[in-house]
Amino acid sequence: MLFQEFLNDIETFGEISLMFMGGNYTHAVRKIAKPGDFRVQDDHGGRVEVYDASPPEIEFGISALAASPFSPIYARVDIVRDNSGKLSLCELELIEPELWFRRRPESAVLFANELKKVYDFHSGDHS
Repeated sequence: MLFQEFLNDIETFGEISLMFMGGNYTHAVRKIAKPGDFRVQDDHGGRVEVYDASPPEIEFGISALAASPFSPIYARVDIVRDNSGKLSLCELELIEPELWFRRRPESAVLFANELKKVYDFHSGDHS
């Protein structure tokens, strides 16, 4: 069971998802709930739009990744402003997140390159 304070910004602005490949920021989307709802997922009537993340939002995402005990190949950092207006971490998605490659196809190439590095390392190719 998870208890979480309700954050008003989720209804008024939505949630920002920052994508990182190999620790590098690639792109962001904004997930917006339908009017009268707080759920941003498209299964519940939410919508997604390309988002131009600000430098402080990107820095927040980088800080969230830095707090992780390991360096993930890919990550999605979901953030929202808390009820006092400060950036707040909703989720650090490291297992099967939606990465919205269709919103920025070139980030899929970066992801593939990171996977290749891992494959090469484990196959003995340390060049």
